[in-house]
Amino acid sequence: MSDNKTEQKPVIRIENLHKYFGDNQVLRGIDLEVMPGEKVVVLGPSGSGKSTMLRCINALEETTSGKIYVNDVDITSPKTDINKVREHLGMVFQRFNLWPHKTVLENVALAPKLVSGVNKAEAEKKAMEMLKRVGLAEKANAYPASLSGGQQQRVAIARGLAMGPKALLFDEPTSALDPISTSKIEELALELKKDYTIIIVTHSMQQAKRISNKTAFFLLGEIIEFDKTEKLFSNPCDERTDAYINGRFG
Repeated sequence: MSDNKTEQKPVIRIENLHKYFGDNQVLRGIDLEVMPGEKVVVLGPSGSGKSTMLRCINALEETTSGKIYVNDVDITSPKTDINKVREHLGMVFQRFNLWPHKTVLENVALAPKLVSGVNKAEAEKKAMEMLKRVGLAEKANAYPASLSGGQQQRVAIARGLAMGPKALLFDEPTSALDPISTSKIEELALELKKDYTIIIVTHSMQQAKRISNKTAFFLLGEIIEFDKTEKLFSNPCDERTDAYINGRFG
């Protein structure tokens, strides 16, 4: 008998993902499902492949083999319109990647105009809404060089939100920031988690505990463990996870 519940499908589904750079294998058979509304932190030491996986999800890196589905669309298929897929993914980088010769408003409005074909007035209206959401409406006419690192990262988040994505991908968003800016970005992520599916790549266990409801522990191109955050930190199943979170790794 049916339980009359609507079966949810993953926003992001990764199947047996492998990635090589030349002879160097960076990802080794990754399987991962992220359901609507989940807040997933990908945790692990440097060089474990976390950021490469995130870049594959957004097709910024080409996969060697395996499948990645975003909203049930196979982004590894040559028939897929990647720009259409990216309309549903907001990407926030470690180094901001803002255009220095464009104002804050122009940076945030650019993607809706170029990718979605939105007219200038509508794109700038949406951009202002997103700048208000991240607390930077008063900086709309400023240039990135005049902003602090934390402010630039908030602009980058506003840019990611401007496309109206279903999921946000954060690639170590606070690793280049001072503690005060880091705290503000974490507070913003906590506010955003009400409305978006989120994946955050980070080294910070405190971010994982504070922001996520599920955590994946990455090591040498593999997901060693993927579980509810509270359980993974309190009772990990794998001794390598236990060693990492308790400071005995390496």
